[in-house]
Amino acid sequence: MKLGDRSASRRRRAAVALSAAFVVGAGALATPAYAQPDTTKRVTAQAEDPCPTPVSIADVKQDLADGKPVVGTGWTVVKGTTPESFKVEVLAVIPDGIGAGRDLVMIEVSDLPSQNVIGSNGIWAGMSGSPVYVDGKLLGAISYGFTWSASPIGGLTPATDMMELLNAPTAGQAKTKGAAKNKVTLSAGQRQTAEARATAAIPRSLEKLPTPVSVSGLSDKRLASLQKTFDKSGRSFIAYRGASGGKPVSSSAVPTAPVPGGNFAAVQIYGDLTVAGIGTTTAVCGDKVLAFGHPMDFAGKVSYGANHASALRIMNDGADGSFKMANLGENFGIVDQDRLAAIRATIGNGPVTTPIKSKITNLDNGKSRTGTTESAVPEYTAAATVYGLWANYDSTFDKWGKGLATSSWTIKGTRAGGKAFSVSRSDMWSDLGDPTIDPAIEAADAVDALLSNEYEPVKITSVDFNSSVKSAYERYRITKLAVSVNGGKYKNVSAITVKPKAKLKVRVTMRGYQSTVDRNVVLNLKVAKRYAKQIGTITVQGGLSAGSSSFLDDEDLSCLLMDCDESEGSLNSIISDITSPPKNNVVRADLDFGENDEGEFSGDARTFAAAPVTGEKVIVIKVKKK
Repeated sequence: MKLGDRSASRRRRAAVALSAAFVVGAGALATPAYAQPDTTKRVTAQAEDPCPTPVSIADVKQDLADGKPVVGTGWTVVKGTTPESFKVEVLAVIPDGIGAGRDLVMIEVSDLPSQNVIGSNGIWAGMSGSPVYVDGKLLGAISYGFTWSASPIGGLTPATDMMELLNAPTAGQAKTKGAAKNKVTLSAGQRQTAEARATAAIPRSLEKLPTPVSVSGLSDKRLASLQKTFDKSGRSFIAYRGASGGKPVSSSAVPTAPVPGGNFAAVQIYGDLTVAGIGTTTAVCGDKVLAFGHPMDFAGKVSYGANHASALRIMNDGADGSFKMANLGENFGIVDQDRLAAIRATIGNGPVTTPIKSKITNLDNGKSRTGTTESAVPEYTAAATVYGLWANYDSTFDKWGKGLATSSWTIKGTRAGGKAFSVSRSDMWSDLGDPTIDPAIEAADAVDALLSNEYEPVKITSVDFNSSVKSAYERYRITKLAVSVNGGKYKNVSAITVKPKAKLKVRVTMRGYQSTVDRNVVLNLKVAKRYAKQIGTITVQGGLSAGSSSFLDDEDLSCLLMDCDESEGSLNSIISDITSPPKNNVVRADLDFGENDEGEFSGDARTFAAAPVTGEKVIVIKVKKK
């Protein structure tokens, strides 16, 4: 299916899809002030090596079989940046619990005297990666729990599996493969043990802890839309409103390394729209950092930003369970591996990002704002485009409701052989609910079509978007047609008979929204000689009825995070599908004789500058022999 076909079908499916507004403060994209971790308490309380020897799971199994308790100390951050300690007791080892050949260690956590780390929250999302030590060795990282209840029972990813990731190659970008194994089924005996410890009924399975995702720039409704997008694309994320983070800047200065038990942010999008997964650092071995104890996107070789973070508080949400909220700190490197046992970062410069720049002008008050969103994940550039543009629209237009918008954009990139390309389009939009929805989606859909094409490798290097918007709603509807043959009088007819080579003038009458005033546009057609003895149609359409605009509904937004469409033809044909459809404010007449028309546009089109046009009228045309 071609882009134009997709656009038309999406338009038909979605009458009123995404009507919401955003509230985002205008301002610079500087990274928020960040206090470096206070390691004084940590060094005093714990002398473990940040890159310790891993505990053998075989030894743990043997100790449990011999009836010996296996008790250790875990570290995590509840508020701010300083790790605090808590008690961890091993309850069981679940063979192949995480995956084939990958065991899961079942644990119970509790507070140490005078500490309040676990409290009533149990194991919470964002605790993922919290290191657990036994006799100075690293047992592993907390990574599983009962997400719908405040339970102290959870699961741990063995350090032996995590440490293998230290030797994985760096750099590169793999396409997202989807979610990893999310649940670990407990045996009857394991559930009985867990219920005895938790003094409550325990579900049948432990679940991989969701990743809290800090998102800047979006209102409640748009944030809820993004959460639905995450859910439908298979990502175990909890989206919450957080601070923006500026694009990582390369520097000759050595970045501050994270500490085990400290906050860890894996950043996929920076800027107006910032999207960052929040978890915990497990180990720091030279310039390599292990975190989370489970995957973020299970995407293999990746290039996310690796940032410090400052925890705000642990939220006890009845729907999503407890989770950590945190703001981003400074960048310290790149997350280059996203695997089953952990994510891995390399300390150094930050990732290369794709800038999505937008200038939005509010014609109601003359104010404008230039915003930037930076995508660190090529596959997420389309999603970064639509949500980043909405963030700037809502900050500048500062309302939702009826309106009229114009938009123009240019997407630049490289294709096979490193050859540069540029795709541009402009259009006009009107909507009674929100005129900013469609222009942002059109640009994002074009990015998605280019990146997901199956013919050539495409890299998007920039997206530049300009738009003006005002509150006045304007739209015209085609109401009637009249035809003049070879200069004769105009006649209102439903069918005409003409000779080959006849020259036709089609007068299109349109009426504005809630108006009694008509406006006319005349389109010129010529009946080719090859249409002799044929019967066809003259179809007159407004741009809004001709499938000119892209439109993704709530069901389709997840396609911006994964490949849903199959394109046909070539990259050149996809680019043509993006740029060639009529604009919304165009009136066009098409002379169509079916198979004999050879697929070409035998007609005329006129740009109607006042507003978008909707509606369609058809006249049957019969061509004589001569």
